[in-house]
Amino acid sequence: MPLPKAIKLKSLEDLVNIVVSAQIPLVHHLIVNDKHVYFLPFLSIGNVGIIYYLVTQQPLEGKFIVYNKFNGKISIEKEYKGGDTRLTHVPIIEVIDQNAFSHKIFHIKKEKKKKKKKKEEK
Repeated sequence: MPLPKAIKLKSLEDLVNIVVSAQIPLVHHLIVNDKHVYFLPFLSIGNVGIIYYLVTQQPLEGKFIVYNKFNGKISIEKEYKGGDTRLTHVPIIEVIDQNAFSHKIFHIKKEKKKKKKKKEEK
């Protein structure tokens, strides 16, 4: 099976639009090199898997991404608040480790600490 292809997204709104249009009921969260990666499980096109992902510096502060179907607003909630049919709650699944694909697919490099160069005196 070919390696999955990765598509890096610009914003949380882009990720939510894919979740809603593809009717994917969850988003995975994984920390890679101190960055927070939010990604969707494999979507298949033919025999190639595609991973849509978003990289953030800080984690989303909650367990659910909430999408309002009527006004398009997106919020992050710490708990499920059911009963309102206008809202779609997408759980954020915390992933500790996985072996479905390499972390390199996310193209995230560790930031190297810069060493200060000492000026040589003559």
